[in-house]
Amino acid sequence: MEKFFRTSVPRYYELELPRDHARRKRWPLLIALHGYEGNKDSMVRVAQKIAAEKMVVISLQGLHQFFRRFGKNPKNFRVGFGWGTTYKMEDSVRLHHRDLEMVMSLAVRNYRANPRRIFLLAFSQGCAFNYRYVFTHPRAIRGVISVCGGVPFDWNANPLYRPSATRVLHIAARRDEWYSREKNLEIHRQLRQRATMLDFRFYDTTHRFPPASIPHIRRWIAGNL
Repeated sequence: MEKFFRTSVPRYYELELPRDHARRKRWPLLIALHGYEGNKDSMVRVAQKIAAEKMVVISLQGLHQFFRRFGKNPKNFRVGFGWGTTYKMEDSVRLHHRDLEMVMSLAVRNYRANPRRIFLLAFSQGCAFNYRYVFTHPRAIRGVISVCGGVPFDWNANPLYRPSATRVLHIAARRDEWYSREKNLEIHRQLRQRATMLDFRFYDTTHRFPPASIPHIRRWIAGNL
């Protein structure tokens, strides 16, 4: 007979503040989520380049950790992190929603973040989790940037998803081994169903964060502040 109990664990994040942080009352906030097997350290470096000293940056680390195997020697294994699996997915979604809301509250309270200028950034696995949030809470987030990811698998079945005022920038890779061109075009069609404002772009890369997209992401954020 399966039972459960609840517990709390530390949630780790990287924080980057603009150099002249104290000179301004409120700053836009960029919350970054890494992809499957990633970590907060790798994602904060990308977020820093995007923010360019003009935003508060928080790179949140996934709750679920596991070993990434490099060869057969356990000494060469590395720890990777993720946002959830298909096992009791509803728990992972609930925790992601809770963590986002806690990070937003923390940033507004302690780091001078502007609650009306919050942007979510995600690579790969984190994209669908962010879409779950912005299409469930259609006025909570100013903009969402998704790179090499997809929409939730229950896009057509979940009654919680609604049209959202959140601006959407979706970046796809032409040579993505996980998302074919046909799949990306389907994602484009699905996002148009519920996104009030959608900018969908292809970059000539594999399943990785394209550096060439960073200047456009900066301009897109500036245009949607």
